[in-house]
Amino acid sequence: MDKKLNFPVITTVILNAFILIGAGHGFGFLFVYEILSLNFIFTDFPAFNWSHYDERLMPVSFLSLIFQILLLICLRIKAGRLKRTLITIFSLLLLLIFFVLVQDFSRSDLDKFSLISGIPFLISSLFLLFKVNFIKKS
Repeated sequence: MDKKLNFPVITTVILNAFILIGAGHGFGFLFVYEILSLNFIFTDFPAFNWSHYDERLMPVSFLSLIFQILLLICLRIKAGRLKRTLITIFSLLLLLIFFVLVQDFSRSDLDKFSLISGIPFLISSLFLLFKVNFIKKS
């Protein structure tokens, strides 16, 4: 089962990193904001607000980066049950973070843009969760 999880985990992390983020008069990928979020977290972390898309972007980017790294680290764990549990937890947390980013999709075009570009990530995450939890372990 170890090698069978490498591809879905790596695919999920890559698709999460390539979610499109609308900002200013253009767009960028989430991984660019993940890199920029490191500076934000160490300087302005207490000053964030979850209410508007632009204000959620940096905290969401930082948390996304953390859980992407943790998900990749899970691939190095040998204990099967612990590995499956951690992959499930970190995948669910990445999904939760994504939904925090796009929480106003019915009212905001930026949220809709990120939601639509995140559909491959959603499919990959659900496939990963299904594979980890419901496919017979060999």
